[in-house]
Amino acid sequence: MSVIVVLALAGLTACGDRTTGVTQLPVPPSRDIVAFTTAPPANGPPDAPTNDCKKGGSGAYRLGAGDRIRVIVPADPDISSDYEVNSSGAITARRLGAVPVVGLSVSDLEARLLQRYRDARYFTGSSVLSVELISTRPFYMIGEIGRQGSFPYVSCLRVIQAVALAGGFTRRASRNNVTIKRYFAESSEEEYVTEDTLVEPGDIIRVPERWF
Repeated sequence: MSVIVVLALAGLTACGDRTTGVTQLPVPPSRDIVAFTTAPPANGPPDAPTNDCKKGGSGAYRLGAGDRIRVIVPADPDISSDYEVNSSGAITARRLGAVPVVGLSVSDLEARLLQRYRDARYFTGSSVLSVELISTRPFYMIGEIGRQGSFPYVSCLRVIQAVALAGGFTRRASRNNVTIKRYFAESSEEEYVTEDTLVEPGDIIRVPERWF
């Protein structure tokens, strides 16, 4: 009888120590930390908040070479047309000829075209004209990536996604020293970026070669 009591007590003790019926898996070892884990140099831009993710970055989108737009004039379909901003930063508008557009927002361009057509006496005071952005200029990838060249821009594109579109990093890539040359930058200086930095249309992303 005493032997049975001892075995019963041992069984109860074992049940009391068991918290779940699921086997606890060991914590996996830390993985090697690779690209973009260190803070960018002091002149790098701050990471953009998620709610700032919009086409062309913060603020109104400014037109540049390679953008495609559509001009709509309901009262005169002959003036309505699609245009691509040329390398000189202009479009060749119907009946007007060359119209500089680089740096303008869509609403600015609407006002400029409307005034030009009125000055040329094609429009009356009640005429209506609208402009739509069909597609943005591409961005560019150079350096140690799978494929160099231009790539179609998509909204809310981040650096790491741009690298993926270009075929990823090469084995020689310096992943923590990626830079961007902004399309509308006031100087020729490139900015250091992180994997989460937003890319804007026309930007040039450079992935340098590491030296060791």
